[in-house]
Amino acid sequence: MMQKMEDLPSLEPNWREVLDSLPFYAFLVDSRHHIWAANTAVKRALGLDPEKLVGAYCPTVIHGCENPVANCPLAEALQNGQAAEREVFDMHSERWLNAAVYPLNLLSSKGERIYLHFARDITEVKKTASELSQTLEHQRAMSGLLNKIQYCHDSAQIIQVLIDQVLCLSWTGMSVKALGFLKTEHGLQMVIQRNVDPAMTERCRSLAMGECCCGRVAETGRTLVCFNSGDNDTKHNRIGDHQHIILPISHEGSLLGVYALYLYNLDKFDNSRLRFLESAADVAAVALATERARQKAKRIQKMYVDQLISSQEDERKSVARELQEHVCQSLSAILLETQVRSSEDPTINYIREHYETQLKGLIEEVRLIAGKLRPTVLDDYGFESALSRLIKELREHTQLEIDYQFIPSPNWAGRRLPGPLEVGLYRVAVDALNNVLSHASASRLSVVVVWQSSRLMLLIEDDGCGFDYPSVRQNISGCPGLIAMEERVASLGGELNIESRLQEGTTVRVEIEIAQANEPNLLRIADES
Repeated sequence: MMQKMEDLPSLEPNWREVLDSLPFYAFLVDSRHHIWAANTAVKRALGLDPEKLVGAYCPTVIHGCENPVANCPLAEALQNGQAAEREVFDMHSERWLNAAVYPLNLLSSKGERIYLHFARDITEVKKTASELSQTLEHQRAMSGLLNKIQYCHDSAQIIQVLIDQVLCLSWTGMSVKALGFLKTEHGLQMVIQRNVDPAMTERCRSLAMGECCCGRVAETGRTLVCFNSGDNDTKHNRIGDHQHIILPISHEGSLLGVYALYLYNLDKFDNSRLRFLESAADVAAVALATERARQKAKRIQKMYVDQLISSQEDERKSVARELQEHVCQSLSAILLETQVRSSEDPTINYIREHYETQLKGLIEEVRLIAGKLRPTVLDDYGFESALSRLIKELREHTQLEIDYQFIPSPNWAGRRLPGPLEVGLYRVAVDALNNVLSHASASRLSVVVVWQSSRLMLLIEDDGCGFDYPSVRQNISGCPGLIAMEERVASLGGELNIESRLQEGTTVRVEIEIAQANEPNLLRIADES
């Protein structure tokens, strides 16, 4: 049974006590949003006198508007005849409220139903929840960045992963414009862009230190956050109002790069998000510094290997020359002396002829050793001639069935490779063929050289017993020949690929890029090497 408000005086201590016991402000309102009663919490929460609120229009005195606020739960309660509760953002106070409306068995003096309406300020709760959600999102993004960046193999890829992870955040979004730069000796070089139009990409492809916002950040090493308007920003007048955030990527005081974002949700950027962007830049900086150190170590290692190989070749050449010019000549002199000395004693002549044969064999063996150490044909006529002679000797001294092809490019036919490249390729071929002779137990062998303009491929295949290459390669002391081949090919800037299966044979593939040039340039390259 509905009771009228004028019947409440006898019940007033009870409902007044109930209202005032609530820790948040509450009202009794009718269906037209007029206040019939308010509790004392209104004084604490809003600074309003409860007695003076009676008869007032709730949206005006509480929210500062002429009409009910959006999502007011009273409208839902009126429609459904049931309690309604929801979260409401009060634009007047810029606070979040948990507002609820409960229909009561009370009628106003005008016959309108009375509702209990209360609102609890949850701004801090919402703020904390939002901060926690953002923190968790940042942690997930940082974890993804750390996970992906460890698999990057070059500096540009590191910048790409950094920007893509940042653009996965809810407050940036994949549509946000972004640019990534690496520092070079000439300034900033753009290595990645996302959602940037071609004209802007072209303008920003290369920047000098101190030029525009990105160049100034690179010069000062300090983060820059600024607002740019499409109406007055001449450099970015095609992208509208945006917040421009440019961050340096620095490690131990040394600038390595810069990345820039163009944000359009201008009300969403705060210090916590800036701190995340700076932390992400720090992660990328460590990865870039590590990659640069790795590349430097690789260059030093290559330099060491090149010097070692060069020293070995010089030593081989020196020993070969000594064998040819001194040992062979001395043996030849002894042979000549024995040949001019004759005797009437048949026994002595027999012994002399025996030693002559031994000396001839020894001279031939020394010449073969000298040729293997440094074949003169390699120096005089080049890689093709040296490899052809090597294949000829294998056909003469082994039972292998050998298929040999040398396919030069029409533009390069008859021309020489750079000296270090000829020597390196020849040594790799010798090592691979020695492995076949020593370990493969093969009956057929294929050697193919394909020289196509700027790329040369050496392919050696056998039908031997094969081996488990990954297992053998792990045992460094057990495969010096393979390691020597790898080092030689690496020093030439090429790629070595070895495929082998037990009882199915082995394939050795070497591919090397050669700069397209005429013969004088090839000789110049050889000199500079």
